[in-house]
Amino acid sequence: MRNYKQVFDEIVKEAGKVIVGQEQVIEQILVAILCDGNALLEGYPGLAKTLTVRTLSQLMDLKFSRIQNTPDLMPSDITGTYIIEETSGKRQFKFQPGPIFANVVLADEINRATPKTQSALLEAMQEKQVTVGTNTFKLDLPFFVLATQNPIEQEGSLALSQSVFINGQLKTGKELLAMAEGKCIAEDEKGIKLYEIGSWTFSLNASGKLERQKCLLYTLPYNDDIAVITTKTGKKISVTKNHPFLVNDDGIIAWKKAEDLTKQDFLVNPSRLPSFEQKVMLHEDAVSRMLCKPIPKEMPFDEDFAFWIGFLLSDGSIGTKYVEAVQKNYPEALDRFVEISKKYGFSPRVSVNRGCRYARIYSKPLVEYLNIRFGIEGGKDKEIPPWFLSMPAEMNREFLRTFISLESSIEDGRITFTQKSAKNMSIISYMLLREEIVSWIRHDGKIFRMKIQGKDFITFVKNIGWVSKEKLSGINLERTTKSSFRVVPVDRKAVLRLVEILGLNSFHTLKGRKSITSRAWYGSYKGVKEGETVMSVDALKKFASDIRNELSIRKSPEYAALVNTEQRKFAAGFGIPMTEISRQLNVSHNVVWRIYANGASSASSSSSASMQMKEFLIQKHEEVVKEAESLLNYCEALLSEDIYYDRIKSIEYAGSDGMAFGLTVPRLQNYIAGFGGCGINHNTYPLPEAQSDRFLLKIKVAYPTYEQELQITDRFAAEFKDTRLKVLLNKNHLLTLQGLTRQVPIANDIKQRAVKIIMATRANKEIIQYGASPRASIGLILASKARALVQGRNHVSNDDLNLLAYPILRHRIILNFEAERKGIAIDDAVKAILDKVK
Repeated sequence: MRNYKQVFDEIVKEAGKVIVGQEQVIEQILVAILCDGNALLEGYPGLAKTLTVRTLSQLMDLKFSRIQNTPDLMPSDITGTYIIEETSGKRQFKFQPGPIFANVVLADEINRATPKTQSALLEAMQEKQVTVGTNTFKLDLPFFVLATQNPIEQEGSLALSQSVFINGQLKTGKELLAMAEGKCIAEDEKGIKLYEIGSWTFSLNASGKLERQKCLLYTLPYNDDIAVITTKTGKKISVTKNHPFLVNDDGIIAWKKAEDLTKQDFLVNPSRLPSFEQKVMLHEDAVSRMLCKPIPKEMPFDEDFAFWIGFLLSDGSIGTKYVEAVQKNYPEALDRFVEISKKYGFSPRVSVNRGCRYARIYSKPLVEYLNIRFGIEGGKDKEIPPWFLSMPAEMNREFLRTFISLESSIEDGRITFTQKSAKNMSIISYMLLREEIVSWIRHDGKIFRMKIQGKDFITFVKNIGWVSKEKLSGINLERTTKSSFRVVPVDRKAVLRLVEILGLNSFHTLKGRKSITSRAWYGSYKGVKEGETVMSVDALKKFASDIRNELSIRKSPEYAALVNTEQRKFAAGFGIPMTEISRQLNVSHNVVWRIYANGASSASSSSSASMQMKEFLIQKHEEVVKEAESLLNYCEALLSEDIYYDRIKSIEYAGSDGMAFGLTVPRLQNYIAGFGGCGINHNTYPLPEAQSDRFLLKIKVAYPTYEQELQITDRFAAEFKDTRLKVLLNKNHLLTLQGLTRQVPIANDIKQRAVKIIMATRANKEIIQYGASPRASIGLILASKARALVQGRNHVSNDDLNLLAYPILRHRIILNFEAERKGIAIDDAVKAILDKVK
């Protein structure tokens, strides 16, 4: 074994002539090769992943090939294809092998290829063979696939026509490209461009809250289909097929590709936007840019202006030399418009025609001033300037009150607002989100109709109001209202389990017991019990609050004391029937009943049975409290005030115009976009689990240290020197070493610990959604044997398990949203398991 250690040490030393540092990466690649396995290398571009693999191939005299994965890469580009060859005047088909026919295949950026193309690697990785047509070709042994995967992937993106929330306003991809001209800071060989445009957006953090984050713009070539997603509330977005959304899938919060969405999924949409403001151009600056003479007075940027301009944009017109307000139903609103206009130094001409009152201001300088200072365009289609989204809070409410009142009807507890402009409708929807109001939008082919109803109607009337107070008279603002879309998809098993383990649906005859049917959430719970997968937001809030109270009771000292005095009441608190106690303790029902009747410390009770029962109940109590706490945390996590769940109504596909764009947000990697605020959009997506499980190890390639980076610059920034490497192993040596790896002894207790580590990933439901399969147990033991061989030992140690558990499990376990919410990384979860399983 020690002789082999010298060989492996020599490989690391020889590789050091080309590679600076990365000794652990090299060791783990060698482990994968000795196990006849495949490895996934994850790291940022420029960390010598390709160079490392190519260098190791040279040192072991193995044929090397590289596959650059792209979205348009076809399976035949990997496996090879038949070509027509002409010899001696005859034409015949000849197989032209693809790059898969090598000993070491480097699949660069494997997560950029389509699943269909990735599947072409599966057979080669698993079976060491390739099938093309009806023919199967054996691969030359040894054969390994070493794939790289960049942790930041800018593939999931939006069509250029789509708008994103950026710098406090809505901008389309085309508008952002115009802003980004000359600001490209990076471009790669695939045509992905990164732009620094001094921008910020709102991102959903781990606590389910939206927070302001710096962001960059990126664009990429895209020629595949565009997925057009429309939700139940009328929100809409057009994205690339691999664009990830945050969804609630039967109570499980997860990222899901657009092409994998179904009508059963609920998008996680923003239900409110945090407060933000944007500075407006100063009056003096606007006047200095004007070609016309200045306007009479400064127009203060205040609530009066929000009303005045809201009136013009809603129920008025802006020509080249005049502005005009028109009103029939609310004369007091037009009177206010006239008074504010006089305050600005204008004398509106008021007239009446066919029952409508008109107030017109003839002033070309005013039209120019409004355009320069506020970005307001004249003409037939009056569009709300996108930056109006950043008005101060009181101005936002004043603008909404005016704009919506003059274009809406209000009746039967509902506001119906109409608009021809999709852009205006989307901006109004976002402005309403600032007031925590979610709207419904429909388009009949000619006009957009927005409805504000249920709880949101009450919020609008209370917080925003109407231009005429008379219109609101008679509306009961204290009535209970329901919104049909204010629902939460839940994990039925979690809800039913919570009720069961706290005994809320049992022990009905126990004195002082509160009936489950009397609880405020019972109706919604009954629906879940009968097969429903959603609860209303209000019902889930009441449920979570009630369960939190019940749990606090069961954690109290007073409740704990019941185990000595009132065992039946104690057992009822976590739904343990007498039959279960009898079965678990192997005693008769009569014995349990006597203990119930006489008390655990009573002399008439069997002391042995009594102590057994007490210990059993205490243990059960501890288990139930822990489980209930975890399930309740899950329910509470679904109730973030910043989001709501919007069911998908339709999924259609359209053609692409050749380019897509998106925002890359450091750390959180998500942003808000789309018509009306559609989805929490993500710009990263991992390799599919079925594919990643084929890799024995997922190896993280880290940044070099300061000293190592100095060595790198000295070596590669100076005069280039061709480095000659010694060949230290060959194919036959490697095949022999692979056989020896499996023969390395492993003690029984260490083997048992390896299996326990893997099984613990399936038991830790608090943070792990899906644990590792038995393939991970095999991999951990085999990889540990390989490391022992590399280290020159003839036995496996616990250190081998501890070091290799990370690359074995990184790509095999999936954390749940609760873990993401708490900021727990996969390596943190693995460490917690290693600390627990000794």
